[in-house]
Amino acid sequence: MESESELQSPPEVNIKSRKDSQDAKKYRCDFLFLKRFRRILGLCFPGCFSPHTALFLLLLIVAVGEQIAVYYVGLIPSEFYSVLPVKNFDGFMEVLWQSLLYIILIAVNKSARQYISSLLYIRWREALTAYIHKYYFRNFTYYQLNVLRVDSIDNPDQRITQDVERLCNQFSQIISLFLISPFTVAFYTYNCYVNSGWIGPVSIYLFFIIGTVINKFVMSPVVNLTFCQQRKEGAFRFKHMQIRSNAESAAFYVAGDVERAKTNHTLFTLLDTQLNVANWEFWLHIAVNMFDYLGSILSYVVIAVPIFAGAYDNLTSDELYSLISQNSFVSMYLIFCFSQLIDLSNQISDIAAYSHRIGELIESLKSLPVNDYYPDKDDNEKIDPDDSKLVAIRDTQKLVEEEADISSRMSPRGDINGVDSQSIASGESLMAFQLDQVAICPPDKEEVLVKDLNLEITSSRNLMITGATGSGKTSILRVLHGMWPTAAGSVDRYPTVQPRDVMFLPQKPFLSDGTLREQIMYPAKVSSTSKPIDDDDKLLDILARVGLLKLYNRIGGFDVPVEWNWSDVMTPGEMQCLSFARLFYARPKFAILDEATSALTITHEDAMYRHCSNLNMTIVSVGHRETLRKFHDCVLHLDGKGGWTMRSLNSHN
Repeated sequence: MESESELQSPPEVNIKSRKDSQDAKKYRCDFLFLKRFRRILGLCFPGCFSPHTALFLLLLIVAVGEQIAVYYVGLIPSEFYSVLPVKNFDGFMEVLWQSLLYIILIAVNKSARQYISSLLYIRWREALTAYIHKYYFRNFTYYQLNVLRVDSIDNPDQRITQDVERLCNQFSQIISLFLISPFTVAFYTYNCYVNSGWIGPVSIYLFFIIGTVINKFVMSPVVNLTFCQQRKEGAFRFKHMQIRSNAESAAFYVAGDVERAKTNHTLFTLLDTQLNVANWEFWLHIAVNMFDYLGSILSYVVIAVPIFAGAYDNLTSDELYSLISQNSFVSMYLIFCFSQLIDLSNQISDIAAYSHRIGELIESLKSLPVNDYYPDKDDNEKIDPDDSKLVAIRDTQKLVEEEADISSRMSPRGDINGVDSQSIASGESLMAFQLDQVAICPPDKEEVLVKDLNLEITSSRNLMITGATGSGKTSILRVLHGMWPTAAGSVDRYPTVQPRDVMFLPQKPFLSDGTLREQIMYPAKVSSTSKPIDDDDKLLDILARVGLLKLYNRIGGFDVPVEWNWSDVMTPGEMQCLSFARLFYARPKFAILDEATSALTITHEDAMYRHCSNLNMTIVSVGHRETLRKFHDCVLHLDGKGGWTMRSLNSHN
């Protein structure tokens, strides 16, 4: 017979949604783009004396050398025109050797520029991705973006992998052109003025201004459409990744037809956007190509003006041929410099779209609140104490003394020999969490899952949480772990319990890549230099206890690399056994289990819980099986309407 002391929750509360409606965003080459791009540049150049800056300066030097070589190569035809008509063999041979030297020089310079651009691309991608990773993997930021959809950031994985790669690659290819162009334009403008007067540079500049205005008008829609295209590319890729990750479940459902329809719908939506991009790029390409060919004609018009005006009537035919060739090169290369800038319109629109997507992600990452309870293990920087918190962390009125010996609190059959509330107050048991009048709602929703919950998690009692599906059982664990904010009330985490003292086991374990040793020690990092000598024996004992020795025998060792995806080769039951192996390796003071034995047999479940008892772990379980009750002191039952009931168990059925 169960003796029950019930704590009823007060009447229901009404929590308003925290989600505001967002207007459709438009992305263009505007001030916002410049602001975000400047921030990205600051990450690409971390310091004046960094390797990134050194490579960039070397790229500028090589680019200047390339332009000098281009100038002399461009003058080669005029040199040949001056020696061939007069049959000057010695002069011809001299020009020929000079030409070969210049060509070799320009070939080496161009190759060096491309090589250094590739090195810059790698450095920039490393710096930008590492910076994003620093904030993305801080606390539960990745969870907030991917699951809670904070700030409506779509496909953060695509932004980190593809968008960063494309931005760094394209920018490394055009950066030297943008920086060298003002000097080359000034140099060739002066030469064009000397040879053709003011009409030459003025006509070329007007040509460039008109081309820029037209391209700006056509390019603006392309930026926003490219942004939308990348977002839908991510959705299409995610759909296929979803099928890959759940192929077996879909096969059991015989869901090929419905998934094909859904995937095709995602594809057609993407293709519609790509068609819109292609339509606008058609007009952009017309403008670009037209200005390319008009530029070649304009160069001859510029040269023709002084010729028909009689400025060169005093020259012989040979000298005039040479001068026309030289002037043609100067004018055409000035037009070419402007045409190159116009040709880059398409790349600039892509860079603008990528900058918006990456900048938007960085802004969201930096604005997200920080949970101080889980400090960054790899970063010594101090988190601003004024930052908003996901869950309040407060000092308690009095720190409890050192933990009492609780090795005998649970008998082998599961009976509780724990301490009562008076022993808790006296400090004999360890307080981990305290929830005071907590209301829990799914983020950005008004539905109240649990209201006015008062709960203490202490080392003196094991707690079982029950309730119907969707009643909020796992939501309580999310609040305890700091993954969800509370809609009302407060959550205190006592400083005597460190994050390493608490371990959460989800119903579906996450199996990352790596060796078997890394899987068992997860989320701890494996260090070959600090590995204990008896570590292998300890791991073998753990595998034997959870029934996974055959996995070790199949692989052939703890450190043997595997080529498969762990989630694809292990059954749900084996994955839950591996999850318990992690628990037994870490040996935390508190084990919080979210239906962590749902795929195990009752016998296997019983063995797992008994070993937790032997390791003196306090257990908080979410579960449905009646067989779990004997391992717990009390039951928190959720009625699915926001209400809850706490029942104390003094005996088991």
